[in-house]
Amino acid sequence: VHRMAAERAAGLLAVVLMQARQEEELAARGRGDFLTDLAEGRITAEDAPAQARVLGFKPGDGPLLPVVMRLASELSPSGNWALLARAVLEELSSVGVPVLLGVRPVEGRVPLLLGLRSESERTAVADRVAAALRAGVERAGLERAGVHPPVVVVGVAGSWAAASAGLRHAAETATAAQGLSDRPWYDARRLDIDLLLWRLHFHGDTVLAAFVDRAIGPLRDHDRTSRPPLLPTLETYLAHAGRKAETARELHLNRQTLYNRLARISELLGTDLDDPQTVLALSLALRARRHTP
Repeated sequence: VHRMAAERAAGLLAVVLMQARQEEELAARGRGDFLTDLAEGRITAEDAPAQARVLGFKPGDGPLLPVVMRLASELSPSGNWALLARAVLEELSSVGVPVLLGVRPVEGRVPLLLGLRSESERTAVADRVAAALRAGVERAGLERAGVHPPVVVVGVAGSWAAASAGLRHAAETATAAQGLSDRPWYDARRLDIDLLLWRLHFHGDTVLAAFVDRAIGPLRDHDRTSRPPLLPTLETYLAHAGRKAETARELHLNRQTLYNRLARISELLGTDLDDPQTVLALSLALRARRHTP
């Protein structure tokens, strides 16, 4: 009898916990829907504060900071977004600012709005928020070896009117930033070129592929069949703004070997590596490579 009662109690507890998780996830999705509607202009800046208060978000008079975390498709919590939302919110409680966090399972995104006291807090708060988001993902058991970690993008702080565009910009940038070298968080303002290239790829990938092929196609062909590869030399040279001594040092080359490689690159491309327009086109093409076959 006691065992049957215990089993029945355990079953009831499991049902209660499942219902609680479902309610938690629905609430997190509701907050995500609000933030998405705000980002896409379906909620006006005039109506947003009152709706946010209903959801428990009561910032002060300071600027609002939009943040978006994008999970790699392999890290999707497979339906248990409530666990992720709870873990992240618990980690965010130590940040010390008002937070509105939602989930968007379809897009694999976690959008947030944070209330700052002043614009000067932006970087410090972004550091703490990014660390809390990563810690929450780890607590939810979503970190895996060999899988890209979540991408965290921090937008521009501003008013409720600015928050709409800021959330939309951060969400798009979080998608465009996938595949970049990992860092705790990305400043949306510094990834506009990557966002532009991603949009071009998304809306017309053949145009972007053709541009990349025109700009660096001969180098790609060379590197498929010949050694040493020249694309890494070009990338390093452009990353150092044409400073040959620094380029040679990073590549562990003597100066004459570097000069020979740069001359060969110019010959293959038929361009002058000292020409500003050429440098701009090559820099864009190198960044666009990851969006093309």
